[in-house]
Amino acid sequence: MSFFRRLYGFDYMGHKVWWFAVSGILIAVSIGSLAVKGLDFGLEFQEGTRITVSFEQPPALGDLRDAVSEAGYDNAQIQQTTSVAGASVEGFQIQVPMLSKAQQTELRDALDERFVIEESDGKQVWGVETVSASFGRQVVSSSLKAIGVALLLILGYVTFRFQWKYALAGVAAVVHDTLIVVGIYSLTGREVTTATIAAVLTIMGYSLYDNVIVFDRIRENEGKLTRTTYAALVNESLIEMLTRSLNTMVTSLLPVVCLLLFGGETLKDFAFALLMGILLGAYSTFFVSGPVLTVLKEREPRFKKLKAAARADQA
Repeated sequence: MSFFRRLYGFDYMGHKVWWFAVSGILIAVSIGSLAVKGLDFGLEFQEGTRITVSFEQPPALGDLRDAVSEAGYDNAQIQQTTSVAGASVEGFQIQVPMLSKAQQTELRDALDERFVIEESDGKQVWGVETVSASFGRQVVSSSLKAIGVALLLILGYVTFRFQWKYALAGVAAVVHDTLIVVGIYSLTGREVTTATIAAVLTIMGYSLYDNVIVFDRIRENEGKLTRTTYAALVNESLIEMLTRSLNTMVTSLLPVVCLLLFGGETLKDFAFALLMGILLGAYSTFFVSGPVLTVLKEREPRFKKLKAAARADQA
């Protein structure tokens, strides 16, 4: 109980220099890791071979993974699919580095011997697609464009809905969350897949949602501001929204944690990014967007006078 009393009585804006320092360190570490280690891109972003196959008796995913690994492809990505070789049948998609025709045949024979590949109209249900390096670069470029457009839309929406200073504070929080999540992927060596990109875009939406709710309360309280400072107003608004923010974070985390613990490999990648993003989104609402907005708004003449008057009262 004492912990929660401290949360509701804490001067968040009075320690904004510390929050800027913590965020600055996290961002510096993320950028440093990206510069030194880079990202481990999945096969969706690299040249390689994608194979879709269906079996007469579908094996367990783990058994198929073992069989592909025994064939010499330890890093293969395997997932279940409902479309194989253009047909609407259940099967698997296997992603491996670029294979020659002979290697494709060798892998097919190994899987056929162990699990028996299904046949349709006298032909095995087996599809092969080669992904070039240029296609991988195109996927990366498209992903970066999607993130850039999302940031511009966020900037435009919050400016229209509130004010450009609110928009800068909101974008600062979104960039903060996104950059640190990407940095965590670089530091931990986790593979970046298309699911990761989808999760990053989802994180941006979540972070914006939480910030807009808090911004609405701050703007509402601005009309009541008479003798206190803008920092105190933001602090009061954050405390008023603390219960709601904690409830939103916890209810959002519950299904994500379940996906992380019990989901398949693709879902776990998505859930991991979401988990980091939700935690960072809750953090940035209080310790990034709030302090940034305070710094920007305290430069306005009205709030400068209020700050000076509050100092005079204290003296």
